[in-house]
Amino acid sequence: MERLKMAVVGAGVMGQTHARTVAECDSAELVAIVDLNEKLGKEVAQKYGAKYISSVEEAIADESIQAFTVALPDRLHVDASVKILLSGKAVLLEKPMADTLAGAQKIAEAAKKGNARLMVAQIMRFDPRYAQAAESIRKGEIGEIVHVNAKRFSYQEVGIRMRGTSSVMFYLGVHDVDAMQWVTGKKVKSVYARSVSKIMPLHGVNSEDAIFANCLYEDGAIGSLSVSWGIPSYMPSGINAALEIIGTKGVIQIDTSDHGLAIINSEKIVLPDGLHWPEVHGRITGDLKDEVQHFVTSVRDNKPFIISVEEALQTVALNDAILKSAETGEIVEVESI
Repeated sequence: MERLKMAVVGAGVMGQTHARTVAECDSAELVAIVDLNEKLGKEVAQKYGAKYISSVEEAIADESIQAFTVALPDRLHVDASVKILLSGKAVLLEKPMADTLAGAQKIAEAAKKGNARLMVAQIMRFDPRYAQAAESIRKGEIGEIVHVNAKRFSYQEVGIRMRGTSSVMFYLGVHDVDAMQWVTGKKVKSVYARSVSKIMPLHGVNSEDAIFANCLYEDGAIGSLSVSWGIPSYMPSGINAALEIIGTKGVIQIDTSDHGLAIINSEKIVLPDGLHWPEVHGRITGDLKDEVQHFVTSVRDNKPFIISVEEALQTVALNDAILKSAETGEIVEVESI
């Protein structure tokens, strides 16, 4: 079967991870790496047997490329994604869709105008724990939702590496903002949030350490969300997330801090990632592999994505509202898409 010919835009940490995943995908072919940084772009391209292209415009004009992964910093998503989508080529866009709702709406409009396929890479959609939780709720196994509690804590090094180029809510919290609405099947109506900045300023970074938010769902259910990149590097895992949903007939609990493997010696205890993108027998597997495979086969076979553009927009709308609430100290209504 014909392999989908893809280019990855962005040769940073996530871009390199996507490049490897595409290169190892049996139904896709990594054709090019696109990045303004010639040295880095050529290094990554050479590593995976692809060609280096310096600009999005040049890549769009390359007829050998059928689809793109955009893995740039979130504040650069709009320009690159809009250009590609207007050309009619399919895009797998790394989360978050954009750093503002206005930016995300520009991307969605470009997909419509270009009649192009667009999938936002919300990787929790491919995590079997979250997917099974969503299926359980669709079956009515815990009854009507009463309240929801979600959290995601990661290492300080993540925030320091971002150097203020993204909010903790958009870089980390977007996973749980999506999950709180997708898994429950309900939209959040309004939010009240608070932020704190003590650790990041010590490292010269203009960013929050954490944002906590209280949420009110449209049907009256309540929820809370805690997001932080404040935990120190000696903690055993940088993927410390959980989701608990209480219903009228039961409870759903997800704890991602332990993936079933602990590596312990006299110097440290490590709980490695066993689901998101672990390396098994020299290949990337897990949620990211499934995400890329889903995008490739859906584009190739002209089938729907498991996340719609409207759902991705609603995630950004909630993120926007949380940041506005944290800034103003007021309850903020979430724009309904």
